Amino acid sequence: MNPPFFVVGFQRSGTTLLRVMLDNHPDVAVPLDTTGLWSRMESELARFGDLNSPEGASRLVRDLLAEERIRLWEVPLTVENVLTARRWLGYPGIIDACYLAYARLKGKQNWGDKDPGNMLRIPTLLRWFPEARFLHIIRDGRDACLSQLKQDFGFDDCLPCAEAWREQVWWVRSIGQVLGPARYLELRYEDLTEDPECWLRRICDFLDLNYSPAMLDYHQRVEHSVPASKRHLWPLLAEPPKAENSFRWKAEMSGSLRMAFEKRAGQVLRELRYETLPGHPTGGQGAELASVARRIWNGLRRRIRRS
Repeated sequence: MNPPFFVVGFQRSGTTLLRVMLDNHPDVAVPLDTTGLWSRMESELARFGDLNSPEGASRLVRDLLAEERIRLWEVPLTVENVLTARRWLGYPGIIDACYLAYARLKGKQNWGDKDPGNMLRIPTLLRWFPEARFLHIIRDGRDACLSQLKQDFGFDDCLPCAEAWREQVWWVRSIGQVLGPARYLELRYEDLTEDPECWLRRICDFLDLNYSPAMLDYHQRVEHSVPASKRHLWPLLAEPPKAENSFRWKAEMSGSLRMAFEKRAGQVLRELRYETLPGHPTGGQGAELASVARRIWNGLRRRIRRS
């Protein structure tokens, strides 16, 4: 059994596409994201009592199974099969047991998680799962933000969205420098949709999995990975990946909005090899990124020691 992995990425950057691809692997289960449930529940643990006792653990699992985000997993999870799957005590053991029970009900042994909000929770995830691996999918911020404007959630203004994209992508890449290539893999949405087999093979190598062509057939099995009530959010999942879904901003974004976006996020766009208007410096942020990475690493080591 491999360590858990976490798919992270800015909203509307292809996290769900990658989740569904991985969920179609014959030995990997990646359920619908829990939208911050685990962090929220950790702040309420006192009301459940001692989680190392059968009573306290049962109370917590019972409440978790009543949560809408868990019910949307659409598998017959019970308190008994979650507690039977528990491999260690404490709250992280309950989280692991929920995912592992889900995986086993799907006939699988390994689990992953996808939640865009986890871009800001990686230190917490490392405290819970010190050996975890992270897949960071990045989409051109102009496309990610324009896609959000079409939804009834998230940002309703492209410029604050640009600033959030810049800060969150930069933050996760900084942590990636700390974790190193054995624990952190970065990929671009545009590259995944252009050559999905190549990137899925790289991801399987990163996760110590055998490659399975079934991952490319995700669009034929969407009903197994996405509940019917949520499929309208990702209509393109019913089709194979298409490179033409990339760089839509070139047709949909006005020149003035593009200029304003690049003023806010141009440096990170260039670091990621995305096209920007001419006349901008092309120098990297290597020294600054390395400095931030060292500070993050020192902080993470202190947190993990205390946990």
